[in-house]
Amino acid sequence: MALRIPNETDQPNPGPNMGNPIQSRLMSMTTQQKLQQELDTVRANYQRFAGQVPPDPVGMGTQTKLAQIIHLRANEIGVTLQ
Repeated sequence: MALRIPNETDQPNPGPNMGNPIQSRLMSMTTQQKLQQELDTVRANYQRFAGQVPPDPVGMGTQTKLAQIIHLRANEIGVTLQ
């Protein structure tokens, strides 16, 4: 399991854009297992962008927002992610 992303449980600002296919897909997920798998992938991507020399702030910001959207969706359906 990848390390948690700083601020990953904050509210996404702005909120999810349903016109964005990735964000729309995340908001349509209905199971804890799918959300957890996606969160693990986002965390790994964040670590990859953070480990680049120099770090990629755009990639890190994108992964942070996706993690925030995943947590938002998990809260909406009442599940807890690790």
